[in-house]
Amino acid sequence: MLLEELHKREYIDSIFNQYEELTKNQPELTSEIFIFERTVSKRVKKILKKSRLLNDVERKDIKEIIHFSSIAFTEGSLVAALRLDYCNRCGWCCENCSPIYITKKEYESYENSDKIVTAEIVPFEGGYKFEEDRPCEHFIRKTKKCDIYNERPTVCRAFPILIKDENEYQFRPNQFCKYAVEFVVQKAITEITTCLKIREDPDFLKNLENLIEKQIPVKEDNLEDRVKKWNKIADDLDGKLD
Repeated sequence: MLLEELHKREYIDSIFNQYEELTKNQPELTSEIFIFERTVSKRVKKILKKSRLLNDVERKDIKEIIHFSSIAFTEGSLVAALRLDYCNRCGWCCENCSPIYITKKEYESYENSDKIVTAEIVPFEGGYKFEEDRPCEHFIRKTKKCDIYNERPTVCRAFPILIKDENEYQFRPNQFCKYAVEFVVQKAITEITTCLKIREDPDFLKNLENLIEKQIPVKEDNLEDRVKKWNKIADDLDGKLD
C-alpha cells in the first residue's frame, strides 16, 4: 500500500496495534476517531481533487493514511503547534482538556515569575498539573482568551497534541475543533504527497532525510524554532495544494 513507501509495514502495524490496545478500555475513543476521520477524509479528498491527485491515490490508501495520521505521533507532528491560523478560538481545549500537564521546568518558571498564576498546581506523574482544569481557571469565557497566554504551558501551545507526561504524548480527536481537524488534514496530505514523490523518484526519501538532518540538526533548539523548521519543510513538500 502507498503508506509503505514511507514507513515500514512493521512500524505501521505496531502503531495500529497500540491504538487497538488503547481502545479496549476506552470504547468511546473508537467512536470519536471514526467520526473525526470521516470529517478529515472529506477535507483531504477535496484538496486532492482540486490538486488533480485524487486519481493517483486509492481509497483504501487514503483511509489508512488518515487513520495513521490521526493516531501516530512523531516530532514532525508538532507542525500544528504554531499554526494558529488553524484555530478558530472556540475555547474547547481550554474548557475540556485534562490533565493540563506542567513540566518541572515550567513549574520552576512559574515559581520565579512575576506573573500571577491563580490556578492551584499539584504534583502529577513526574511533573505537575493544574488541580482544577475543566475548565481551566485562566480561560476567560467572555472574551475566549487566556489570562496567562504568554506563559501558558507547552501542552496548551501544542494542542491538539496532549502532553501526558515528560515522555508520553497523545492526540485527542475532536471533530468540532477546527485546529484538530486541520492538523490531521495537513499531516495526511504531507504523508500522501511524500509517498507519491518517493514513488516517482527512488532518491527522494534519501534527499528528504538529508534535508531534515540539515535543517533540524540541533536538539537544543526550543520548541518554537523546531516547529518553524518542520513547518517550512512540510509546506515545501505539499506545495500550494489547497
